[in-house]
Amino acid sequence: MVNVGDTVSDFSAEAAQGDEIRELTLSEYADGRPTAFVFYVHDFSPVCKSQMCEVNGTEFLTFNDSVRVLGISTDGPYSHLKFIEENGLSYPLIHDADKDIYEMFGMLAETENGRRRPKRGVVLIDANRTIRYWWQADDNWDEWRTDPIADLSDVLNELGVV
Repeated sequence: MVNVGDTVSDFSAEAAQGDEIRELTLSEYADGRPTAFVFYVHDFSPVCKSQMCEVNGTEFLTFNDSVRVLGISTDGPYSHLKFIEENGLSYPLIHDADKDIYEMFGMLAETENGRRRPKRGVVLIDANRTIRYWWQADDNWDEWRTDPIADLSDVLNELGVV
C-alpha cells in the first residue's frame, strides 16, 4: 500500500511529448519541483480523454513552471503521440506496459483471475519526491470528477507553489 508521506524512488520510462518519443527520468524532468502524476487507462477512452483534457486545461498545473505534470498509461508511445496531437496535451505521457510505475504508486487492482488491472488516479509528490496527495477512482469507468484537481490546488497552495 502507498501512503501520503511515502517517498517515491527515481525511475526512467519511455514517454511521448509533443511529437517525439524519448526516455524520461523523473528526477531530471521534475528538477526539484512538485510533480502531478495522472494515471489513466486508455488514450482514447471517453472517460480518460475527459480526465486528461481537464488536467491540460488547468492553468495552475500546465502553465505553472513550478509544477510538473506526467500522464501515465499502459498504451504505447505511438498511441500517446496521436492522443497528444488530437487533444493538444502539453505534458508528457509515459508508456508503462509492465505496470511498474502503477505498482510503485499503488494504482493497481487485482482481478478475480489474478491479473493486475491499472486504475485511474492522481498523485502529487513534492520537490523531495514525497507523496503529498493520493486519489484513486472507485471504478475506472465512472465519469471524471474535478475533485482531485481542486484537492491538488489546495495541496499546492500549502506548498506555496500556486
